[in-house]
Amino acid sequence: MDYIIFDLEWSRNIRKVIPGCPDEIIQIGAVKYDKNLQYKGSFNRFIKPGVYDRIDNRVAQITGITKEHLLRFGIPFMQAFREFKAFVGHDAVLMSWGVQDIQILRTNAQYYNKNVKLSFMERFSDLQKYAAKRLNTDEKQQMGLKTAADLCQISYEPETLHDAHVDADISGKVFADIFDKKSFVETVYNILEEQKPVPKTTKIDKWQFALACPECGKPLKNKSGWFRNTGGTQFFAFMFCKKCKRDVFSTVELFRSKGARIHYKRRLRFVDKIKDISKISE
Repeated sequence: MDYIIFDLEWSRNIRKVIPGCPDEIIQIGAVKYDKNLQYKGSFNRFIKPGVYDRIDNRVAQITGITKEHLLRFGIPFMQAFREFKAFVGHDAVLMSWGVQDIQILRTNAQYYNKNVKLSFMERFSDLQKYAAKRLNTDEKQQMGLKTAADLCQISYEPETLHDAHVDADISGKVFADIFDKKSFVETVYNILEEQKPVPKTTKIDKWQFALACPECGKPLKNKSGWFRNTGGTQFFAFMFCKKCKRDVFSTVELFRSKGARIHYKRRLRFVDKIKDISKISE
């Protein structure tokens, strides 16, 4: 069995969000270790834009990835996805720093092909959560990759972070340093079952949509109403904080656990003032 540690970089157009694919992957990076934790190789692909016609300015600043770079060096997403799937192989556990990456990978794949086979994702472990436990940190606070690398005394160049290939490589070294077979096996689960879609008829807890400003904690005012994606599992809205006087792009994602319980994931992001909020469309 192999261990695949992967990382993604993605972008979105906050002025015109496409609910079926709100986050477009622009880079996939990964490393592979065998059952003895011997390094076996790496994977790095840039993706040509196929959903949005621009790269978010903030993403470009953080990652250094531009549209021109992607058009020159990138390949179509499904080609990159097939190559990544081949890199993973038939007997592997996937890991990422948190669960967001694998969720976005699945969303992108299903956007291009709703019948795409995802069985290679079935065995998954949240490396961020596992590292926090093994390094005895406060699990209530999300551990950053830099913090984990520092605790494991893994050297890196700070200016190279936020590159999917670099972050995957550092994550892999953290994993190899903290690995304990018995404790790790307990963290592996079927991500596809955990993230089973929620039917549109499911009764929704309206209080999960009463969001607070990430800066001051005051209630946010909904300026656009909620937009629901075609799968019925994600909601999007532009909101406003009166105290901070800032616009906030908000998402609420629903998924059902094995016990049929509905879970909610909320993400908030400050954005520049938007003149026409009604331009959210599929």
